[in-house]
Amino acid sequence: MISILLVDDERHLQEVYLTLFPLGGVQVVSQAFDGIQAIENYEGLEEKPDVVLMDQRMPRLDGIGATKKLIEIDPDVKVIFLSADEASKQEALDVGASIFLIKPVQIDFLFNTINELASI
Repeated sequence: MISILLVDDERHLQEVYLTLFPLGGVQVVSQAFDGIQAIENYEGLEEKPDVVLMDQRMPRLDGIGATKKLIEIDPDVKVIFLSADEASKQEALDVGASIFLIKPVQIDFLFNTINELASI
């Protein structure tokens, strides 16, 4: 099963992911509701997740800032950046996101993307 750190400030969306991910062979090993919590959770995980699923717009620290910090902590971290704002695509990729996806994303496509990135 692929492990993932789920970062999104929308609680209902996290609940949807938590329900659907096990069906696609994805285990959420940690959840964060903003960028600062994502960094703290990542650092606190003894075994790092295969993939980080990162939202853009969040309180305290957005996805760009959190991704940049995660890359500084662990240059090998694999981040799938999800945003409804395509304008943040280049900046997300520039700071080190592995893949940028536009919300909303079909769950099958997300599963395939997670699987492909985890296998690299």
